[in-house]
Amino acid sequence: MIDQPLTLAGGHIWDGLSSTLAAGNVHIADGVVVAEPAPGARTLDLAGAFVIPGLIEGHAHLCFNAAQDWRAVYDSDSSASMLLRMAGNAQKMLRAGITTVRDLGAPTDLAVQLRDSIKAGHVDGPSLLVSGAPITTTGGHCYFMGGEADGELGIKMAVRKHARAGVDWIKVMATGGNMTPGTNTFAPQYSVEELRAGIEDAHRLGLRVASHAHGLVGIRVAVEAGVDVIEHCSFTTPAGIERDDAVIEAIARKGIIVSPTISVGYRRWNDDGRKAARADLTRAMVAAGCKIAMSTDCGIPGVPHDALADALAVVQEMTGLEPVEVLKLATSTSAEHFGLGDRGVVAPGKRADLMVIDGDPLADLGALKTVRHVISGGRLAV
Repeated sequence: MIDQPLTLAGGHIWDGLSSTLAAGNVHIADGVVVAEPAPGARTLDLAGAFVIPGLIEGHAHLCFNAAQDWRAVYDSDSSASMLLRMAGNAQKMLRAGITTVRDLGAPTDLAVQLRDSIKAGHVDGPSLLVSGAPITTTGGHCYFMGGEADGELGIKMAVRKHARAGVDWIKVMATGGNMTPGTNTFAPQYSVEELRAGIEDAHRLGLRVASHAHGLVGIRVAVEAGVDVIEHCSFTTPAGIERDDAVIEAIARKGIIVSPTISVGYRRWNDDGRKAARADLTRAMVAAGCKIAMSTDCGIPGVPHDALADALAVVQEMTGLEPVEVLKLATSTSAEHFGLGDRGVVAPGKRADLMVIDGDPLADLGALKTVRHVISGGRLAV
């Protein structure tokens, strides 16, 4: 569903790539940015506000409520109530200027239904890329979503079922996770051969594979197997975070994307060395030339769905990068890494996913919280 043509007039424009702003107008028609105003275009006077690409959230869980009682709520849900909550969380994200979301864990049918309903204009929300239920071992991390599969053949069958259901990504749990008691976050859930079997089948079907991996040993397995993206990539061991520069170099050399799920929740960590170790790890991956995409794991306890702006400030604190470089991680860089060449920048022919804010984000990332308008696929949504 596309609104009438629109001109955003009198704003300061950041195109998603440059290190400077440009004064001017942005013209929108048929869902994309165009070079000239279209006939009958509505003019929206920005009075000096700032226009930037809509933000991209690389790792979300729309089915979770971001609270400590998440599992009780999840288990008591009907399919209808869960789908409604997912839609509500998607709308919160859109209002925060997040126009593309990679949802990496929800019941497969609900994730696909919501994605398609948003695309058809039946409900407001960001453009969704969905993995459905993560593929995991029997009783493995997030088994309750319905993606259990064991052995090479089991993983292949799961990949094919997900492809048949219409997912955009395959997600596999290479290690256990903190939110599933009884799993081991440090140890691999699958062998290299098992992961590789799923990856090869996914690639055959035109799908890329994102691998949840916290533990250092599990990360090594995922890298050797050849996953496309490593989610979290936190290098944890029973003794804490242990940076392995050889693994980091292999990630960079193979072109594996790192989706580090850095969130506002990191600010609540006690000063026990974890913050410093994770900051050191993140800086090392940046320095090694790893492909970094912005992600927060929003939906888990303490990580609200609409807190991407705060998370970007945390990334800046951890890495020392300039605001413009951090902002690229959630716009043009993530668009490139996730294969979304139609968005992430403000340029003619690109999808009109834009946000209008009151402050200059190249001077202060806090300006991202001053949302005035959000345009999603050419439609004025906020």
